Amino acid sequence: MRWYGWCGLLLLGVSELCLWLRIEPVYSWFYCFAWWSYILLADNLLLRVAGRSLLESRRGELRRMLPLSVFTWLLFEAYNLIIRNWGYDGVPIQLWVRWPGYTLAFATVLPGIFITADLVGHFVFGPRPVLASEAERAPDGAPTRPDRRMIALGVFLSAAPLLWPRYFFPAVWIGPILLLDPCLERFGIRSLSLSIAAGERRRIWSLLLGGTVCGLLWEFWNFWAGSKWLYSVPFFGSWKIFEMPLLGFLGFPPFALECWIVYHLTTAVLQRVGSVSGRLALWAAIAVFCLAVFGGIDRNTVRRYTETRPSCHRSLA
Repeated sequence: MRWYGWCGLLLLGVSELCLWLRIEPVYSWFYCFAWWSYILLADNLLLRVAGRSLLESRRGELRRMLPLSVFTWLLFEAYNLIIRNWGYDGVPIQLWVRWPGYTLAFATVLPGIFITADLVGHFVFGPRPVLASEAERAPDGAPTRPDRRMIALGVFLSAAPLLWPRYFFPAVWIGPILLLDPCLERFGIRSLSLSIAAGERRRIWSLLLGGTVCGLLWEFWNFWAGSKWLYSVPFFGSWKIFEMPLLGFLGFPPFALECWIVYHLTTAVLQRVGSVSGRLALWAAIAVFCLAVFGGIDRNTVRRYTETRPSCHRSLA
């Protein structure tokens, strides 16, 4: 095991102990501690079984992936400002603690999904030169014009939750796939729909299974944390596993596909911009968007603030 794998194992063990003893700030921020521990451990395992991994083989990409992970998740947080399907409880009241905490938590989304999908793909389908998290060039002769019918349906399903949130909120997890996946072909990237048409479905299944595993871990670790999210889903909120309504788990597999599409599409757009000033302008726009959504979360979806204080003893509350 590499040194960072041991660090992940130690961090996870200490975090679990602090959670049980309710020692702050780990108790409130347990989700962050658990997920970064998992990423270190899972990446180390991927390196051992596949010979390459995100942290060891693609460090340059990782530096870009972390801010884009925050951006990608905040796209769905922006949706949630309208559909109001989840809210945050026990969030630190101090802004200087809260917003860096958002950033650290949301930065785990893409690495967590991609590393898990790569692991699942290796163990279920066997070794493969190209990992599920990576993009491939579209084959020669592949269509460069996106399917207009798919995009039209994607536009409708992406807009419907904003117009009729009570009835179309599940479309958040489908619409962006149909809207954005065909656009990858414009940048010479093999889209998921092209892979399906060619009968190559390994990446799809790896991402779907990886999203399912991550969803279970998200909800499991969230359930025990001091700061957590809670759901208020119309029609389907009665039966729950942890905090998540049972049918809500169906959203995690397509969410992994959405993350893969948005990440590679955003990366392709950034790479297509030739000038340094143009790329800086795009990064600045992403930063402004993220800060605006942070403010929206604070105003609209935080249900309760708390003042987190360091503690070295078990809480009697």
